[in-house]
Amino acid sequence: MSEKKKIIILGGGYAGVKAGKTLHKAFKDNPDVEITLIDKNTYHTLMTELHEVAGHRTSPDSIRIDLRTIFKGRSVKVVTDTITKVDFETKQIASEKKTYDFDYLLLACGSDTNSFGIPGIEEHAFTLWSYDDAITIRQHVESMFQAAAIEEDADIRKKLLTFAVVGGGFTGVEMAGELGEAKEHLSEKYGIDKSEVKIYNIEATPRILNTLKDDRQVEKVESRYRKIGVELLKNAALVKATEDGFELKDGRFIETKTLIWGAGIKVSNFIAKLGLEAGRGGRAVVNEFMQSPQYDNVFIAGDNTHYEDNDGLLPQIVEAAEQSGHTAAENIIASINGAPMKSHKQVYHGFMVSVGSRYCVSDNNGLKLSGFFSMLVKHMVNFYYLFTVSGLAQLWEYLRHEFFHTKNNRSIVGGHFSKASPNFWMVPFRVYLGFMWLFEGLHKIDEGWLTSAKMIASDAVTQASEWTGGAAEGAAEGAAAVQPLLKEVPGIVQWMIDKIIAPNAIPFQTIMVFAEIAFGLMLIAGLFTFISAVVTTGMTVAITLTGMSDASILWYFFGGIAIIAGAGSTFGLDYYLLPPLKRWWKQTAFAQKSYLYFH
Repeated sequence: MSEKKKIIILGGGYAGVKAGKTLHKAFKDNPDVEITLIDKNTYHTLMTELHEVAGHRTSPDSIRIDLRTIFKGRSVKVVTDTITKVDFETKQIASEKKTYDFDYLLLACGSDTNSFGIPGIEEHAFTLWSYDDAITIRQHVESMFQAAAIEEDADIRKKLLTFAVVGGGFTGVEMAGELGEAKEHLSEKYGIDKSEVKIYNIEATPRILNTLKDDRQVEKVESRYRKIGVELLKNAALVKATEDGFELKDGRFIETKTLIWGAGIKVSNFIAKLGLEAGRGGRAVVNEFMQSPQYDNVFIAGDNTHYEDNDGLLPQIVEAAEQSGHTAAENIIASINGAPMKSHKQVYHGFMVSVGSRYCVSDNNGLKLSGFFSMLVKHMVNFYYLFTVSGLAQLWEYLRHEFFHTKNNRSIVGGHFSKASPNFWMVPFRVYLGFMWLFEGLHKIDEGWLTSAKMIASDAVTQASEWTGGAAEGAAEGAAAVQPLLKEVPGIVQWMIDKIIAPNAIPFQTIMVFAEIAFGLMLIAGLFTFISAVVTTGMTVAITLTGMSDASILWYFFGGIAIIAGAGSTFGLDYYLLPPLKRWWKQTAFAQKSYLYFH
């Protein structure tokens, strides 16, 4: 038996996760390949959403995905450890507590912030480059409002309520935009006049957002700044930071207790110490296969990579990290399988920058958008990414954090989706709806639906009469008594009635009758209410399309929609049954591999 090939991915960021997914797909049925992903954290951080947590828009949980959840049921072992040493010659990496052997090593360690040697930045500025950074800024910003609320000295109060974000790139602009919105609810919460709050975005060059080539889009961002109260200082190089503020090149000194540094990144300090050939910004040089030119079993991906081709230098963006991680993984696969390696191709689909929760500008392959539709595209891109990483489970989490559980109306649709009322108000309606479905089923039994064909009429009026029980005096009287919701049955539905349902009327009727009784009882008891509400809502649609109902059926439809979300968790069996059932389901191999569960 051949010895196992050991692959280690160092880093659980965008590049590392993508590489792990690619390697799993190739080797999931190969016991001779061992894949290990090592990260100092237990979670994958959504770096592009850090500003949302730092700016009090979403909860801290919204930017974390557990790495073990991502790779559950997959052939990637996740290890939480802090690696301090790499020995390329002996093919080992080590932490303070353990040594790991590898045959192939993929370095995806990301980047660190770059202070450019400006005095005081490392000591006195906050950075926004990790989950912990976002939490620290979030807590600090609110603490400034808390302190200002009880501060009587005007000068100190002004310093507390001055916030400065340095950097006119994506990180700086998005962070400034979040603060522009956050000041609204924080001022109200702590009884502060929002006109006292001063927010700066500081850029050393004459233009922000150099990635966006269209000046008109940059102008739209600046216009949005003015609307939400962010002051943009261009050509304003910061030369020194102190405990009490910062100094600009033109001599101005701005007093503040909050300086957020988002002006640049560099290769991670860990990678910089490994002795690898370095390119621009200290990033590790790779060839077209994302392979180190010094070690053919070492591959590098993501922000810590220096790769340049005819399309330019590999940018330090999410899409580039994912693509380079995929290329590196594919070439590890090729090396193990003895196949030709594939050259990396840079193909990017555009750039997006949000300014708060409701405004965004984007350039997606020449499609330039701004405002609501651009923000919608940004959410759709996030939907796609999260679905590929952790399926429906993570997509649901994103919807909860970005739409259903947002506070202070800070989502693309304001607070409309996050307004909620206690479920106990829906209990009487749930029980009543259940009794109505139960009554319909029992009434059909009394009418003989289990013994004689009723679903045979091609005339919509007659079918509506059968549904409402008004055909006692014949089709003519039924037509006078009942006005069907649909005047004409859709052709495909009529064909199904004539060719499938009518020849098998009694079996179909029996299923329909017992479904109405069963789901009626389930609604009354609050058992699997979500399923019952969805199915009965679907039943009303099906019944309507067959022409067997009048307008009175509409309330069944809208009633079903009203109780879909959690109406059985109050005074219902769902309260007792669903929690243990969810715990059991999440532990099944199928749920873990398919991500088909909700938290």
